[in-house]
Amino acid sequence: MDRYWKLLFSLAVVSVLLTGCGTKAQEPETAAAREQQTADSKETSADVQPTNENLASSAGPSAAAAGGQAPAKEETAEQTPAGEEKPASSQPTTSLSYRAGNQTVTKTATLQTSDNQHFSLYVLEGWTLDAEEPNADVLLHGDTFARIRLLSGGETNYEQLAKEHAQAVDADAARQQTDELPKPFTDAVWYTAQADGVTVHVIASAQPTPMLLTVHAPNKEDVLGAVLAMAATLQKQ
Repeated sequence: MDRYWKLLFSLAVVSVLLTGCGTKAQEPETAAAREQQTADSKETSADVQPTNENLASSAGPSAAAAGGQAPAKEETAEQTPAGEEKPASSQPTTSLSYRAGNQTVTKTATLQTSDNQHFSLYVLEGWTLDAEEPNADVLLHGDTFARIRLLSGGETNYEQLAKEHAQAVDADAARQQTDELPKPFTDAVWYTAQADGVTVHVIASAQPTPMLLTVHAPNKEDVLGAVLAMAATLQKQ
């Protein structure tokens, strides 16, 4: 019996020792396996997680815009149809002053263009500019009109031009002094003629551009100052 119990005791001790050794041997293997598993997990996460560059490229332009930078707008300028004329209200205006009788008058004038003789000038309120014939335009105001004819390069004898046109109305047409005329007509040639209650002023001038100006007005109406104020703004196109 004693041998039997000794044998059992010995087997139990050996079994315990073997179990302990096996546990100790497995612990390093288990720790190493856990470390390897953690490293593999980190590596897998690094491979799977997208970078900022991948996100930007995969999201496309919409995502870039959502990130705070909106796409630039394309500006388009409004265009006015070619050849369309501006309404009269949009034309440039200015104030013209002139003598009427014994007083100075100031009125608004609007820039207008003649396609007939290719010039522009400022036209006072109440007056209109119309083409009369291929080589003449007229400023109209009630019973008054002023004919404007631009002179060619060969028409330089202003004395003869003014005298002939005035005498065609009245043989007794008289030459007038131009000292009191407004600039730029102080060096012009000026004749006046009378016919049927109408006074005709014929002025040949080199300034502001060579022209022959003929003003027809009732005797009681003093319109020469207004006509000369408009004619002084004339510019060839």
